[in-house]
Order: sequence, then C-alpha cells, then structure tokens
Amino acid sequence: MDPPATLSRLRAGRSGCVYCDFAAESRLTVKLPAQYLCRLCLGSILFVICVFSAQAHDPGLSSATVTVGDRQIDVLLGFADRDVESLLTTSGSGPDLRGAERFEGIRGQLESLAAREVSLFLDEVTAIPDQPIAKRKDGRNIEILLRFERTNATRAHLVSKLFERLPFGHREFVTVRTTSGASLGEAMLSAKENSVQIDLPAISSSTVSARGDHSFLAFLMLGVEHILTGYDHLLFLFALLVVCRDLRSILTVITCFTIAHSITLALSTLDVVRLPARIVEPLIAASIAYVGFENLLRGDSPKWRWLITFSFGLVHGLGFADALREFGIGSGQFGIVWPLVGFNLGVEVGQLSVAAVVLPILWQLRKNHGFARQWVPVCSVAVTLAGSYWMVERILQK
Repeated sequence: MDPPATLSRLRAGRSGCVYCDFAAESRLTVKLPAQYLCRLCLGSILFVICVFSAQAHDPGLSSATVTVGDRQIDVLLGFADRDVESLLTTSGSGPDLRGAERFEGIRGQLESLAAREVSLFLDEVTAIPDQPIAKRKDGRNIEILLRFERTNATRAHLVSKLFERLPFGHREFVTVRTTSGASLGEAMLSAKENSVQIDLPAISSSTVSARGDHSFLAFLMLGVEHILTGYDHLLFLFALLVVCRDLRSILTVITCFTIAHSITLALSTLDVVRLPARIVEPLIAASIAYVGFENLLRGDSPKWRWLITFSFGLVHGLGFADALREFGIGSGQFGIVWPLVGFNLGVEVGQLSVAAVVLPILWQLRKNHGFARQWVPVCSVAVTLAGSYWMVERILQK
C-alpha cells in the first residue's frame, strides 16, 4: 500500500476499507434528520402517556335491571359513588358521599333526578313512576328504584338522559327479565344510543280480570270527580234545568244529554272522531252562552230543547274524552272498555247527584211566582255572561 495515498485517504475521511467507508457515510447521513427523530420520539412518548391516562380515568359502567311483571315494571339503576358525584355535580365539584348522613342529604335530589331523566314509554304513552327510592347497596354503590304501573301495552321504550351528566364514554348495561327470572334481552347504552325497545310478554288472564275491576272503580270515581269539579258542565246542566217545569221535561233533557255525550265519548276514545281541544273547549263555552240566551228569549221549557241538548251533548262528550286521554286510555282492548264504561257511568252518577240536590230547591223556589218571573231571567243572564266570557278567554288562549 502506498503510504502517501493512504494518508491522503485518511485526511479525506476514508480508510480504504469498503465496509468502514460505508458505515462512516451512514453515520453522516443519520446526523442530518436528527431534529425529526427527536420530534418522533417526543410524539411517541406523549401518545403513550395519553393512552395510560385514558385507561386511568375510566368513564365508568353503570347498570339498569328492568323487571317486567303483570302489574308493574321496575327499573333498578345501579351507580358507583363517583358516577353519582358526576350526576350531581353542578359547579365543578360533586358532593362527598362518604358517610350515611351525607348520603341522606342528597337522597331526595338523586331520586328527583332519576324520575326526571329516565323515561318509560308504554306504546308511546309516557308512564309516570311512583315515588323513586334511592338507597345504598354497599360502601361504594348506590341503587335507585323506579316503579311504573303496567298497562296492556305490548311494547316498552326505556330512555335515559343521564348520559348528559356522566363522563364522556360512560356506558350502561341493561338487563331485561320477567319476575320469574326469564331473560327478555340485554343492551349496552351510551350517549349515542340512550334507549332500548322492550317487547312485553302477555299479561296473565287473572291479572287482566283483577285489573279490569280495579280500573272500573277507579274510572268510575274519576267520572264523578270530573263532573263535580267541571264548572262549565255543571253550569250547562243548571241552565237546562232552571227552566224545566215538570219531571218529564227534566228526564228528557238528562236522557238526551247522557246519550249524546256517551256517543262522542266512545267514538273519541276509540279514535273514530277527534277534535283538538282548541276547538272543543270554546264550543263548550258557546253552548253554555247559547242555552242561557235561549232561556231569556223563549222563557220556560223552550221548544225543541231536547234537540239542542242532544247537539251540545255531543260537544261535551268530546270534552270528557280529553280527560280520559290524559291517562293514556286508548291502547289495548282491555285498556279501553273498562275505563270507558266506568268513566261514563261516573259522569252519570255525578250528574244525577247534582240534579238530585238542585231540582228540589228549584221546585221549591218555583212555587213563588216571582222567582220564575224575575230570578230565572237573572240566572239566565248570569249564565250567558259566564259562557261568553269563557268562550272569548279560551279562544284567545288557544
């Protein structure tokens, strides 16, 4: 080897060895993107930290056990203490649940929240829960029981809006079963999918029979209460009776009113005929004003009073039907017949009770000729003014 040539190659950074020269060139090449390698390493470290941080802050998993019985549906919610703190957090820091006294302090707030944010729909009708019950399951978990009365609906829809208050990514495992333990399904709920559909099993025949009896009595009382507290219906009835002079005219008026409102009550409840309340309510008030005005014009026992009574009775029946709809009547064959018959019979009982009290007083007063000549017109004017006022008020409110 030529010493001058070797020395020249060493000064140029080459050793003359092919492998050594390639390694040297490789080291020089690696030094150029060093800043990029640093960024890559730093990004990898940050990614690992984020992954471990996410695993260290689990968004949580709660539970909901739905138990379907013949008479009721129970929804038992289960939450860890940290989930309850998230539910009740309003300003960045949740309540301290350690200790029985601290839990008693937030029990009412927790029960109200569950009743407000967890909904159960039975064939699209909102079910109203009984008083919720919150209690401690153990040292780290809390349970909330929501109990709903079951109807004859064939499908239930459970919706939870509690995810809006829980950490992002929180999940809820839902188990649906019967009281005997038979599984009806499972689901995993989240903020994106916060509801579950439940196909309800058939109700046993013995429960249907017992429920029918109970519903009949309950809606019988509801019908009595509705007519006794319905000042517009009572005033209409009074305007009809105040000009009746004998028992025959009274029975004719009451019978026509009963038949008419029974027809539209049934048709409206069965969804054969339906008018919105913004039309029905002003019409009821208009019927009161008309009868009072007719009393002024025609005096005692106006001709064709039975026809007027029947016509306006149809309108009042639509108003009675609105009261039934507020209780979700109209789903399932057993869910219509008993409530409809009971409510209608209750209206008649209340109506006859009012007539039994008012008529003897009116008959006694009519023995005084001055009453028929002076006070009947005065009462008719009062009825006309009241009906007109309610009609205008209801039109403006709608």
